[in-house]
Amino acid sequence: MVEAELPDVPTGVVDLAVAIELECAALYEAYGRSFAKRAELATFWKLYAEAERYHAATIRIHQASFADAPVSGQVDPTGAQTFLSELRAARVVADRGGCTVKEAMATARWVEEAAAELHGRTQFFQSHPYLAELFTKMAEEDAAHRDLLTTAEAKFG
Repeated sequence: MVEAELPDVPTGVVDLAVAIELECAALYEAYGRSFAKRAELATFWKLYAEAERYHAATIRIHQASFADAPVSGQVDPTGAQTFLSELRAARVVADRGGCTVKEAMATARWVEEAAAELHGRTQFFQSHPYLAELFTKMAEEDAAHRDLLTTAEAKFG
């Protein structure tokens, strides 16, 4: 399970960003299991999980590419740590099963909206300016994902 890959308390901004992406993937995988009897819907959630794992890998690739880049101080990641905790709680609920398509879509829209806001909050990543362009693009993708979920709810709901 993806959770095993996550540190309990990420210490750095980049580690926290990766942990959030992996927790999003774990949540979407839980939804895929919850709706396993509906193959098309289960596949939808599995693909969403893949997109989140891709985001995590992309962050790590950028981090490795700029390993020698200067870090200009630390930023208080409290809001992101709270979001990570809320994601984990949502995944626990999803792992228990019993959620409706409408509830899963609403939670996923909240996740994508919150992730778009987090990625777009450049002051959060000001200590790693080389990530600014990446997180701007990820914020745009998250907003597009949020909008797609509305269409998907109409189809699967």
